[in-house]
Amino acid sequence: MLIFGHSAIKGKPAKDRWIMSTEPNQLHLPASGNDSVFEAWRDVVLNELSAPRSGTGVVRPEIMRSWKQCKILKLDPLRKNFAPMISSRELGLRLEANHKLIALSQPVLKMIDIAIKDTGFIAFITDKEGCILIVGGHSGVLEVASKNQIKTGMIRSTKSVGTGGTGLCIDENRAVQVTGAEHYMLVNHLWTCSSAPIHDDKGLLTGTITLSGKSIGKHQHTLGLVKAAAEIIESQLRESSLIEERQNLNDMLASIIDSMSEGIIAIDNNDRITKLNRVASGMIGLDPVRMIGEPLKKIVQMNNKVRQTLQNKIAFPGAEIGFRCADGLKSYMCRVDPIKSHTGIESGKLITMVEKKEMIHVAGKITGNYAKYTFDDIVGKNDVFQNMKKMARAAAKTNSRVLIVGESGTGKELVAQAIHNFSQRKNRPFIAISCAAIPRDLMESEFFGYKGGTFTGARRDGMVGKFELANTGTLFLDEINSLPLELQSKLLRALQQNEIMKLGGSKPIPVDIRILAASSIDLLNEIRHNNFREDLYYRLNVMELFIPPLRSRIDDMELLVNHILQRQSRAMGFREPSISPDALEMMMNYSWPGNVRELENCIERALLLSEGKTINRKHLFMRQAAMVGNPEPEPVSLRKNDRLLIENALKKNNYNITQTAKMLGISRPTLYNKMKKFKIR
Repeated sequence: MLIFGHSAIKGKPAKDRWIMSTEPNQLHLPASGNDSVFEAWRDVVLNELSAPRSGTGVVRPEIMRSWKQCKILKLDPLRKNFAPMISSRELGLRLEANHKLIALSQPVLKMIDIAIKDTGFIAFITDKEGCILIVGGHSGVLEVASKNQIKTGMIRSTKSVGTGGTGLCIDENRAVQVTGAEHYMLVNHLWTCSSAPIHDDKGLLTGTITLSGKSIGKHQHTLGLVKAAAEIIESQLRESSLIEERQNLNDMLASIIDSMSEGIIAIDNNDRITKLNRVASGMIGLDPVRMIGEPLKKIVQMNNKVRQTLQNKIAFPGAEIGFRCADGLKSYMCRVDPIKSHTGIESGKLITMVEKKEMIHVAGKITGNYAKYTFDDIVGKNDVFQNMKKMARAAAKTNSRVLIVGESGTGKELVAQAIHNFSQRKNRPFIAISCAAIPRDLMESEFFGYKGGTFTGARRDGMVGKFELANTGTLFLDEINSLPLELQSKLLRALQQNEIMKLGGSKPIPVDIRILAASSIDLLNEIRHNNFREDLYYRLNVMELFIPPLRSRIDDMELLVNHILQRQSRAMGFREPSISPDALEMMMNYSWPGNVRELENCIERALLLSEGKTINRKHLFMRQAAMVGNPEPEPVSLRKNDRLLIENALKKNNYNITQTAKMLGISRPTLYNKMKKFKIR
């Protein structure tokens, strides 16, 4: 029990002074010390005056703020056992959360312990909330610390123990020293505490370091010591964070490199391997760990071209490089890029490896060799047209070759692209080539490619042909009827053997290609005139699709017009206009010799002329010779014309049964039955 009273000299009231009893086991306040601070503490803390009677300049502002905060918190300044202790479970969580701070602080506490040996001072580290995490010193010091409420798990914040070094340091976020009566709790008036904040790598408060000893006045050396210790710990925290950040970055980069679909080999300036990703090690079939530090020439054929590529100071876009793999020699397409530091100094090279067929596939994507249309883009409700779409969908599910027959402008490539996108090869290349658009002298090299230097004017590195570009995908041969006979035989061999030979090459190249061909004329008639090989025709014509001309599907006109208007209006930035009934009637009475392509051009021109407003007859420009009602009208529909339609179709096709059936959109047996019914010979 603490006992306070007044002392008197010769009957006169002495200067008010609070003293403590000297009874056994009771605390005694030394006579020495800053009496003015003690009197201020008495006035403000005990007597609850708003300010000390001796004036506000006696006590530092931060101490006065802290006292007033303690009064608001209703802390008892005469409480003896005051330091709260957290549970062992919560302590374990805090120790785990601050493991880095603890690990980096331990060496610093050992150095401080040497500096304060035999001085009676105690050093400890807290977290940002004032919980003691670790106490420094030998066993004797630790025993004294424990008796004075300084041990792991105790809370030394202002809220818990009142004004003190640790709590004030946290509140002010700066180094402070609290001496004697500056403490809010009377039991701490015997101590001096010097504390400094510890900040993490982002400058945020993460903990404190405190030196606590007997109160014999100010200890400037202890305050400087904790400041220096805190700076050392902060420096260690920053360095540790940088190391962790660098390691995390390295781990992330390693994960990214390993997840890439290409093989990656990194080499230093001495051409020694520093990194192999998972794909590269699989491609060459060697253990990546064993290859680290090995010279690149151990796995690469180092010819002059490769040496020149590696010595190049800029990125090399692509080269075919031979690798000595576990199962023999293999070639891969490689890109070589320099590895440079932020200062621009080159520290090595990065070799990106891909299978040759994958490089071709990527190149095809970049150059637009892919199919963008699907069956949803093929619009029409006409029975014959719907039957063609049904057959095309069925053909798409197989790898069978398809011959697409139809007049110019009916959309043969559209159907070919839809078949490709509905097939199992939809994610592979789609290569379209018009046999009518390539000069005869260049056809073979366009189809099969050539080796470098094969002929005058050839590229030095050679050229990849369309067959090789389409490998694993689809090759669409448009206007196949324009293919010269000498090339037809080579095409036939490629289809039979599933391999090609480059011009100037000596080794066949296997290919896996689905062939779609298209013709605007009757190939059987071409065969009769010896312009097309019959064996090639049957190789190409596993399934035949006939696209009816637009004049045979006038019932689709309104649907087609609205579909084309919607697409073209969106592309041209117009609001979709309507079309007047008389304009639609005019379009339905036209034979459309240019088919859907002509219809698209007509609508685009009308859209421009109408400026996005209603399209009328005056906006339509069509050839009068093709208007329905000519002396030689084209057959329109089997249902409408019956016998006359069949007779006109037979005359137009020189009584060719196959071509007549195609024009009418019926099968040959059906045509024979109709001819028998109408007694047409």
